[in-house]
Formats: sequence, structure tokens, C-alpha cells
Amino acid sequence: MAGDIEQVPVSDIEDLILRIPMVLKCHVTVNDWGGVEEIHALSTVERAPKQIVRDIESALLSQWNLRVDHKRISIAQIVADEPTRTMGRLVIGEYFMDWDTANQMGQATVILHPSHDKMLEYQGQWQGRYIPSQYHQVMAHATVEAINHIPDVKDRFVLAELRTLAFANRSVVVVGLSFLNHRRREEVLIGAVQERGDGQGAAIRAVLDAINRRISRTDKPSLEALLGGLDFRGNGESQ
Repeated sequence: MAGDIEQVPVSDIEDLILRIPMVLKCHVTVNDWGGVEEIHALSTVERAPKQIVRDIESALLSQWNLRVDHKRISIAQIVADEPTRTMGRLVIGEYFMDWDTANQMGQATVILHPSHDKMLEYQGQWQGRYIPSQYHQVMAHATVEAINHIPDVKDRFVLAELRTLAFANRSVVVVGLSFLNHRRREEVLIGAVQERGDGQGAAIRAVLDAINRRISRTDKPSLEALLGGLDFRGNGESQ
């Protein structure tokens, strides 16, 4: 028995599967009783099909207690071509913090969009403690999550470190972002911006600056391929 998904829309199941690393597309079919009949997924060759199948099984079980027999899941793999589409630079659309003072928690929301298409948005959220020294951290994490929601980003970024430094009589926010390159080796991107009195906005700009600095290097094009040809630049930062 595949399981009952009457309370879970097929679109939600497909959205969850698409968040699994290396999955490019997927299609879920159900029977008249709402049980999963088949799951077809298309992925790149960086991960073994059995690993992806196990991830799909685990994700559905963890998210909705939905059990799907691995025999109902099929994986087709392709060698991804180097993307040619260019989206342009990302800019900050909106950001804010919601505070829960009773539980001493805060949630940051960051919305990014391409400079040429303000109707297209990528949103990220992150929760953290209600501690002033952590405000930049929470906002930077939310920014990374927004970037990770871009479909062209094949691998997820991680905020490795963030520091606020005094430099040349100015306050500077420095971030380090980790990711796995096309050879599955960890690399770190560094970004730094001057605080401008825009609160936690400096953390967002520092994250965008880190990504743009790597893409602007012509000697290592691997990240450009990783990001699907996207050309990220920091929000108003000179390079």
C-alpha cells in the first residue's frame, strides 16, 4: 500500500522532492483513492539513484508519515549541460524581523529578486535567539535560505561564519559562505560590506557580495555553472 495522501496535495509532494539535492524535475501520480502510484524524478549524475530514492522515502515519511515503496520510485539521470540563461543581479526587495519576546526568539525574513524582474521573488526565513549580538547572524542565514530557494542553484550554501569588525574607523560585516563545487569539494566565499545605518541590511549585502566576488573571477568558472549562469552582485556595492 503506497499510503494515503488525501490531506497532502500532489503539488506539495512534488515541491518537497524538488528540494532534494540533484533532483531537477519530478512527477507524482495517484490512484482514485489518493494513494501514490508512481514517482518519477529526473536528476543529475552527481548522486547515485539509490541515494535519491532513499532520500525521497525518508522525506515523505518525515514530513507527512507517508510511506511509499521504493519500487514505485523511478529515477532517470542526465548529464546537465552548462546553463546559458542569465538572470542578472539580485537585489534586496524587503527584509524584516518578527520578535517573540515572550519566548526570546526572533524570525528574520529576507526577500530577494532579480534586478530586471521585481515580480519574481525568492524568500528565506530563519529563527534565532532574541539577542542583539545575533541579529546579523539571523538575517544572514535568512539571506542564504533565500538564495538556496533559487531553482538554478544546484547545491545549497551554508553560512560558515559572520563577524563584525572595526576597520579604518568603520564597522564592517564580513561573512564566509561554504558550498560544494562541481567536484563535490568544499569551497568558501568571502564577502565584506560597510555598515550604513541600515540595521541588519549589512548582513544581507555581505552575503550577496560574497557570491558576486566569486562569480566575477574568470579563472574559476565552476561556480557560474553551479549557479546556472546567474550573475549575482551585492546590493549597490562597488566591485
